[in-house]
Amino acid sequence: MSELWSALRPRLERLTNPLPLAELLQADSHRSEIAPLLVAELEALATDPTPAQADGYVLHLYAMLLLARWHDSRAYRPLAELGHLDESRVDTVFGQLVHDSYGRALASTCDGDLTPLTRLADDDSASAWARAAALEAMTLAALEGRCGRGPVVDFLADFGTREAQALKDDPERNSDFPLIDPIAAHLADLGATEHLPLIREWFAAGLIDDSYVDATQLEEDIQRSPAAALASLRDAGHGLIDDLMPEIALWPHIHHMPPVELPPIPLGTLREPIVREEAKVGRNDPCPCGSGRKYKKCHGAH
Repeated sequence: MSELWSALRPRLERLTNPLPLAELLQADSHRSEIAPLLVAELEALATDPTPAQADGYVLHLYAMLLLARWHDSRAYRPLAELGHLDESRVDTVFGQLVHDSYGRALASTCDGDLTPLTRLADDDSASAWARAAALEAMTLAALEGRCGRGPVVDFLADFGTREAQALKDDPERNSDFPLIDPIAAHLADLGATEHLPLIREWFAAGLIDDSYVDATQLEEDIQRSPAAALASLRDAGHGLIDDLMPEIALWPHIHHMPPVELPPIPLGTLREPIVREEAKVGRNDPCPCGSGRKYKKCHGAH
């Protein structure tokens, strides 16, 4: 192990507040030395994710984001493999980043082979959120030219057809987050006008949640050029990962900090009632993050 990594690793293993920005910049400036060690971290966790399930452990998340920023394809397969964990472990290992960064990290490290993403998307035993991340990844990778557009459109249309039939057979399937919703949006982003009649059928059958995908807006979006669709995703912060700071800014608020032992409160101490200063977000209200999705299908999903 290098002397630099021996110094950096202890500062990157656990979630801290303030975040270790100096150490991350140092890692970034020594990419060739640090990248293989971060890849090894992800490969080890893909075999045994136990360390990543400990409260406050975030080395794998720093590894994911740094390697995504560097567009290092060595991270692609171990990252995709981690998505096959069951829902509870995906939630523990990735936390909110399974929604915010995981799919974009997969796209950023994609080497052009769609197999890891299609395997994850087709894995019914995997978390719906990880599967949705795989669908997002292949769409973004196609728009960025990191894989072919045609195979992605074909897979999405076929996946959507299968998902539509499964929803007709079992309306409660993936009730928290039906995957047909993002499929329609991704086909629109890819300008797949040849599949517009199919998408209209999904809307007509009531299979798509119009709070997630508006039919009128989709009809407009699907006519855009790929460049315009990609620009829109980038403007919304849904492009490839090129900068760590936006990805980690909210970490202290959305990840579990290691438990802190507080001194006992003396008996008889006056305790003021806790008052909520901001309005409570309802499950059917728009998510405060600005994604356009309902809170229950975004940051309120867990």
